[in-house]
Amino acid sequence: MSVLDTTDVLDVAGYAAAVRRSLVDLGPELVDDLTDDLEADLAEALDDERHVAHGRGLLDQFGPPEAYAAELRAAAGLAPASTGARRVRVLSDPVEDTRRLGRWALRRLRALTWWAPVEAFLVALRPVWWIARGWVAYSALVYVLGGARLRFLPTELALWLILALCVLLSVQWGRGAWFQSRSVSWVAVLGNAAAVVLLLPVLVTVQDQSHQREEVYDSYLAGAFGGDGTRTILQEKAIDGVVVDGMQVSNLFVYDAEGNPLTDVQVYDDRGRPVRTTYDNGYEQYWFPEGTEPWSFVSRTDADGRARWNVYPLRGAPTSQFTYGDDGVQVLPIGTDASTPPWPFAKAPALDAPADASIGAEGVTPSATPTP
Repeated sequence: MSVLDTTDVLDVAGYAAAVRRSLVDLGPELVDDLTDDLEADLAEALDDERHVAHGRGLLDQFGPPEAYAAELRAAAGLAPASTGARRVRVLSDPVEDTRRLGRWALRRLRALTWWAPVEAFLVALRPVWWIARGWVAYSALVYVLGGARLRFLPTELALWLILALCVLLSVQWGRGAWFQSRSVSWVAVLGNAAAVVLLLPVLVTVQDQSHQREEVYDSYLAGAFGGDGTRTILQEKAIDGVVVDGMQVSNLFVYDAEGNPLTDVQVYDDRGRPVRTTYDNGYEQYWFPEGTEPWSFVSRTDADGRARWNVYPLRGAPTSQFTYGDDGVQVLPIGTDASTPPWPFAKAPALDAPADASIGAEGVTPSATPTP
């Protein structure tokens, strides 16, 4: 039977007293902690403009006192009243506990005057959050798979399909069409919590990678107004390695003047610095055109025992052949030698014989005998 004989008319003091009677098994000290300022919160709820407009009483707004007391217990992590135990619950339903805590927190907020317009505004923004939640799920999935750089919007058809699927799942869940069964509801609750936690880190990561990418501006307007039609490439952050046509390369293949492939070629820049294509010291994996599995590289060693990563073509092996040493470094097993990856073509075009001409301005007739 209810702790109240009648629930048609109930004032603040009676409601608060009924709630405390439902918590009497917890002891006076804990009851005082759980119901501190309860009368003030209830009175403020009754004075709220919404109460006047809609005629909502305490029972309509907060439910029976027993239910209110039960939610106070659940929010504090205490056992239900039926057990008569004053201990923290060990086994519980985390999804239901989360929902109960949310309902309790919402009731407390609705007792505050300023919360009504805030809640109305947040409710109007729910469809925006559904889409944002789907985008966060898509970005996290792309980041984990590592198949592409994070962007605010995808650039490939497959990525667009993944984004559309994530948004569809998020919207259908938000509308209450899917994930309502208790057997899978915990997945939805966990996904919502993860989206809230990951939203800011994902935005920061996408923004950072956007700054690292090259920003290419076509000179259409310049050409239309008499420009030379060139393109201006702006890069805010330098990229280590070798970039060809905007794509970072993992290996270099060198051919001689007759088009024959060369191996063990050391490459340096104009300042004598080793030209490296990779800076991961063999930890990353690289795919080759028409390859069936990725490769990993190993360094060469010079006469002084130092690792050299500017000797081309880099040698390695399919990643599946590597193991990990005692220090956690990826190594090839004993008896397995590093090999050269597939060359882009067996022979490059041969170069023509050098022209016998003097270096100088146009129109100068080449001398018959080159000057030493």
